[in-house]
Parts: sequence; C-alpha cells; structure tokens
Amino acid sequence: MKSEHKMEFEEIFNIGDVSRKTGVAAVTLRAWERRYGLVKPDRTPKGHRCYKQANIDEIKQIILWLNRGVAISKVPALLASTEVIAFEAGSDNHWHKTQQEILATLLKLNLRSLNQLIDRLNKSTPFISLCEKVYQPLNDSLKVRWQTEGHGYELELQLWQQCWQRQITLMTLRAEKQKFHAHCTLVNLGSEVPSLNYWLFHGLLLQAGVRIDAINNIKDIRCLNRLNKTDGFPIILFADRRLDITETKQLSKLITSWLGGSFCAGWVADIHSEQLTELAINFQGGSASQCWQSSKLQYWLESIGQ
Repeated sequence: MKSEHKMEFEEIFNIGDVSRKTGVAAVTLRAWERRYGLVKPDRTPKGHRCYKQANIDEIKQIILWLNRGVAISKVPALLASTEVIAFEAGSDNHWHKTQQEILATLLKLNLRSLNQLIDRLNKSTPFISLCEKVYQPLNDSLKVRWQTEGHGYELELQLWQQCWQRQITLMTLRAEKQKFHAHCTLVNLGSEVPSLNYWLFHGLLLQAGVRIDAINNIKDIRCLNRLNKTDGFPIILFADRRLDITETKQLSKLITSWLGGSFCAGWVADIHSEQLTELAINFQGGSASQCWQSSKLQYWLESIGQ
C-alpha cells in the first residue's frame, strides 16, 4: 500500500488583497519596504509582490506600534528586539506632535509645504490611523479656532480644503492602478463645500479598493434620479448636517426608488436615524473612521462587491 503524502500549499496574496485585508494602502506598503526594510514579500520572475500570512501578521504588528504612537522609522528596531518594551500613557505624544506640525504649517499659509507634509504622512502611515489619531482631532480643534476667530480664518479654511481635494485626487490616481472589488457613487448632500469628514471617508473607500464616482456637492437631491435611470450603481449618501423638511422628503423618494443598493453615512445618519430606520435603508453615523470600521458598512460593501 502506497503512503499518501498530503501537500500543503501556503496561500499567496497580491498587494491589492493585502491592502484590503489590513487597511494599509499599497503605496504605504511599498514605502515601508523601500525606506525601512519592512514587510519584504517574495517576488515573481516579473517582479510582482507575493505576500504570505507571515507578511500580513507583520503588518498587523507594525500597525499596533504605530497606534501606540511610535514613529515608523523606529518600528524596525522594535520588531527585531526580543525585549518586552513598556509604554507609558504619554505615548500618544507622537500623534500630538504630528497634529502640531500640520497646524503650524497651515498657519503659515504655505500650501506647498502643507501638501508635502500630508503627502508624506499618507504614504508612510495607515490612513485609518491618521484619521483617528491626527486628522479628525486636528479638524475638531480647527473648527473651534475658526468659530472663535473674528476675521482672517477664511484663508486657512480654503487652504485646508484645497489640500484635501488634492489628496483625494492623488488617492484616486493611485487607486486606478489597483484592482477594484466594488463600485459605487458617493454623494455629498448639500451645495456647501464638503467637510473633512467627507474627504476622509472618500479616502478610506478608495484605499479599500472601492471605485468611486463622486458628486462632491448637490443642491437638489431630485437630480440624482437621472443617475438612477442611467447608472444603476449602488449609492452612498453622505452629509454632516441636518436635512431640512424638503430635503428629507426628496431623500425618502430617492431611496425608495433607487435601483441599486443604498447606504447613508456621516452625522446625518445619527440626526435622522428614526426616519432612516423607517425607510429601511442601511446607515451608519459618526466620524469617518467610526463609520468605516462599522460592521454595517463592511457588510454592505461586501454585498455590492464584484
């Protein structure tokens, strides 16, 4: 009787798969490998990266160190060390320093330097960590500053908005090089300039491999019915404000007639939770990071996946 040998094959992941599994953008994974010697996957003869589970586990360890406030440049030595390193409560100081660096650059009204700084951060650090630890807290501080400033804050606000419009453009261009696993329309409800929460949410979707057809502001919700007849893609309706009675009625008609799946996100979902529950629409409120990490949104994205 011949002995049977069971061959085990280790699962291999491409960089797009790893990005979706870990929440770390492909551009960030490449930067970690090139600059810091972190996460070195095998390569095919044509040079394509082939990640294994051990690489994914390493990425998760890196994220843990970053979320403790450790600079990415110090992570390689920590991963190589066998010593148990204790961290004090003040480890968030790294994130605070990053916030202060961005604020100082913004107050100088130097758009080029601000763009370069945000570029560097977005390439070297997981975007979800930056949203939670840097961008959202800083934006809350900026809103307080702009509300208390009598005059002169308009330039800061405009530069902040221009910086994030550029970041989303860059993220979109990078995402086009990766394989998309879902496709939807993202709409910012209202005619005003989108909030940072919207831009961050947009960025998180892009980095997760979701192709976005974006409508960054719309005054009349009824206009979206034209997309319903010609597009058919799932739609995410985003807002960070209360809708008036007219908008609420228009939204209700749109949701009940929409051909694709629909999801409502942003603080509007908290404000109008009762109405949205009655409409039987999927929704999740809170900040960009809270919404992104919710099981509701992740399940909905899986359901519309290609």
